[in-house]
Amino acid sequence: MINGTDYSSDSLAPASLSSSIQFLKTLPHAATKKWWTGILFIFSLVIIATQIQSGAFGFAVDTLTGRSLPLIGTGTSALWTLIIIGSATLVFEIISRYIGEYLLGVKLHNLSIDLSRACLHSVLHAPVPEMMKLGTGNVITRMTKDINDAIRTLLLIGSRAILTVVVFPITFVSLLLIHPIFSLPLIVLGGGLFYCARPVLRLLPLATNSMSVAEAHRNSAVLDTLRGLPTLRVFSLGAWAIKRMEKKSWDSIQAHADRLPILLRLLGIAQFTYGLWMLSTIVLGIVLVASEQLSVGGASAAIFLVFRAEVQVFHALFFAGDIQNTATSIGRAVALAKLHQPSAHTDCVDLNAPVDVELKQINFSYPDGGKIINNLDITFAAGTATAIVGASGAGKSTLAGLISGLQHPDSGQILIGGIDTNQVSDMWTARNVTLVSQEVHIFSGTLRDDLHFAAPHASDEQLLAVLAQVGLKPNTSDWVRAFPQGLATPVGAGAKDLSPEVQQQVALARVLLRNPQVVILDEATAEAASDSTDTLESAAKLVTHGRTAIVIAHRLVQAISADRIIVMDHGKIIEDGNHESLLALGGRYTQLFTRWSGSTAKS
Repeated sequence: MINGTDYSSDSLAPASLSSSIQFLKTLPHAATKKWWTGILFIFSLVIIATQIQSGAFGFAVDTLTGRSLPLIGTGTSALWTLIIIGSATLVFEIISRYIGEYLLGVKLHNLSIDLSRACLHSVLHAPVPEMMKLGTGNVITRMTKDINDAIRTLLLIGSRAILTVVVFPITFVSLLLIHPIFSLPLIVLGGGLFYCARPVLRLLPLATNSMSVAEAHRNSAVLDTLRGLPTLRVFSLGAWAIKRMEKKSWDSIQAHADRLPILLRLLGIAQFTYGLWMLSTIVLGIVLVASEQLSVGGASAAIFLVFRAEVQVFHALFFAGDIQNTATSIGRAVALAKLHQPSAHTDCVDLNAPVDVELKQINFSYPDGGKIINNLDITFAAGTATAIVGASGAGKSTLAGLISGLQHPDSGQILIGGIDTNQVSDMWTARNVTLVSQEVHIFSGTLRDDLHFAAPHASDEQLLAVLAQVGLKPNTSDWVRAFPQGLATPVGAGAKDLSPEVQQQVALARVLLRNPQVVILDEATAEAASDSTDTLESAAKLVTHGRTAIVIAHRLVQAISADRIIVMDHGKIIEDGNHESLLALGGRYTQLFTRWSGSTAKS
């Protein structure tokens, strides 16, 4: 809990370690048993080389005292022999370590690319409601920071972590060969280290996930602020936006700070354990030398081995913590990558003619909110245009989102041409039902690239034709002003902003290229300036003609020309008819139309 906000829970829990490992094994560049055998062999050679160095430099003390060593001899020649052996193994260690780190680095970079690609594929194919629930900031954090942090950590500690795993058994054997009693402190202190560190290490995954969730909330705030910058300026909400950003940023910093005490406890445990190990080795060495059970060189070699293992004791704890952090980060990314599972549904063929859209006993409510749609039954006849009107909060946009697949109903059925949308994939729904909302997204690239998202194989002539149909006729003044380079004009992020009217026209052109049999316009012409109203209204009529069309009407001129008008209030249908019949009824539609007519006359 940070400043009243709980960051310990997440809308998508990280995948477990075993689940993450199983998923990583399915990636194209997954490490095989052969690769693991090779990498462990290389790093084992590194450790063996360091053990030989420690023995060589330790037993060199015996040559200085005149003691003869088996196979080495005594005197200056024996000393030089040990120096040469130590130097050669040092060079061998450096080369072997470099090869191992290179192979490990290449494998990790390839795996990071595979995992990022898997996450992107999942995001593009997962159910839209799941993505909306997860949030943009959370998705971006999982696809970028979590993967980058995990790979960066593994690149930093990967080779040393493997060396740490290998070094203790080899050091144990080396100490055992010098004198069996030297292995006793390693056994006792190793068990004590495991017992003391285990409960502390268990705290790390939760702290790490809280940190990642706090960062995701901060990223969402940044994206929302950038996206809503014009609105914030119009309503003078800059100070509020800055204060919100400050809170989210400080929450992220606090989450990092909450994790620090856990790391400090691990540091203290490591320092205490290593101190006892070194002290016990020195004491045992003195006792063995004094009782003439071991030479000075042998005791020196044992101390050298423990000295060389100092860093590994700290690695054993901090790498355990880092590995848990990495496992949490990878688990978050894997959970995202697995969010899209191949659908068990068998998709029907795409629609080739207008169809009925039926809603049966539909109920829907947002999390932690009241019911928005309440037991709704309605049928939109094939090939007709239905306008839905009502006050703000009546449930109009929610209904549009349910039909288009942006939300799933809590209960009930949505039938598109008799096909239950619960029994087909979201991809089928997206191909056959198109929603154009008030907020239009223009894809980054050229105008041609943007339109090709709707029809990848459309020719330039086809693109220009549909643009002309929605009022963007080439070589006109409006065209040249908006698209000076024609279809090659850069649009979207990083390019010059298009006016809201032109953005809506591009969106409507994409609908014509997509040619769906069911189209929903959710206040798609609401942003039109007065001089662009007629153009956008004509484009909207063209898009809805010959299709099953549902229009969320902001301007009631759209309702006047509709085949049917539905008035909604608090998620229920309160009036249903055409323009003339509803005016004759003298109810809510009459009030809305009278108010709209008066405001239109004044303007």
